[in-house]
Amino acid sequence: MIPGIYSIPADVYHADKLCPTPSLSAGMINDMLTAPARCYFNSRRLNPDYNEPEDDGKFTIGSVSHIMFLEPEQAEASVVVVDADDWRTKAAKEARKDASDSGKTAILRRQWEQVLAARASFMSDPFIARAFTNGKPEMSMFWQHHTGIWCRARPDWIPDNGGYLCDYKATANADPENFGRHAYNLGYHRRAAWYLDGYKAITGTEPAHYWFVNQEPKAPFLTSVTELDLQAIEAGRMENERAAVRFAKCLDAGHWPGYSDMTARRVGLPTYAYMQIDGRMAMAEQY
Repeated sequence: MIPGIYSIPADVYHADKLCPTPSLSAGMINDMLTAPARCYFNSRRLNPDYNEPEDDGKFTIGSVSHIMFLEPEQAEASVVVVDADDWRTKAAKEARKDASDSGKTAILRRQWEQVLAARASFMSDPFIARAFTNGKPEMSMFWQHHTGIWCRARPDWIPDNGGYLCDYKATANADPENFGRHAYNLGYHRRAAWYLDGYKAITGTEPAHYWFVNQEPKAPFLTSVTELDLQAIEAGRMENERAAVRFAKCLDAGHWPGYSDMTARRVGLPTYAYMQIDGRMAMAEQY
């Protein structure tokens, strides 16, 4: 394996068997910053007892949405539409199993129609339609950190000119006004920095933009495009560096600490809690 951008199946990428040693991804960074033991447990390569999570339906819809939005020409070969109201009947369960055994994803008819309607709304936006033209979806990037560990990322979309990266997100509320808090809670500032830095490490050029293309999964399937500012990206870089160094140390020591392995910490209430308490006390003084 040499650093580069490769076209490989998603399951091969997530299995993390291509690099000489276990590699660090953006999804693993959140756990490395809080409890490396969880990172180890959820890793297909690190954990010898790893088990795939059960499909609750949401994962299926997300997988099919990615296929339809990013690789619609692959839908017929990758997706099986099942004419059933739910997965409780024997016939529906057998259809899903047959699809899985064939390497395909099964989806209910009503879910399929929902995905098609969402994609039509998605591509009706001129900016989004242009952004997802002349490029490649689901390419896998591999590079090495200065500590020597291997790193990986899988952008949803890389345009041929390399000027930006796109990240498609299904979200209950795509209002840009809410994105800052949402991005922080889910570690999107770290994700954006990781992908931008990975692309630069491989190509020598950093994309000018990292666009989060957010869409609500229910009609009218509202969509927004948001980009984190430079301060957020720099904060992400700082945390990514800490996570990468810690990952290297854990790999070397063979020890993946949890919460209890860290020193005891004294914590306070969040700032908004004190504001609410002050408000309640002020109200109480009036009576």
